[in-house]
Amino acid sequence: MKQSLIVFVMTAILGVSLTAANASGVWSLRLTTKDDESAPRASVTLKQEGDKLTGSCVIENTEETFTVTGQVVGETVTWRCESKGPIGASFKGTINESGREMTGSWTTEKSGGTFKGSKRAK
Repeated sequence: MKQSLIVFVMTAILGVSLTAANASGVWSLRLTTKDDESAPRASVTLKQEGDKLTGSCVIENTEETFTVTGQVVGETVTWRCESKGPIGASFKGTINESGREMTGSWTTEKSGGTFKGSKRAK
């Protein structure tokens, strides 16, 4: 009886820890540069299917919408925002246990820094 309980508990724990975070939704990101200066905010709409991400990104004070592609592994989310031109940015973040907050880093060809994000309520 004890062994069955132990096996059940371990299976439940491993099952939860192997489940990917749900990154789908609209995320509001506050970007900060490596020099701790505030950078434009970003609104990122992510759609998760399995471990793949697609979506769009709009940077504050711009009229261009960027295409998002990426992946989710556990609580780690990585994606790239790309435009038709040479502009693009890479993001890597971790979604917290609530599934509503994310922190991480971002880079472009010329800059980079960190970000904090929150998922909008439905």
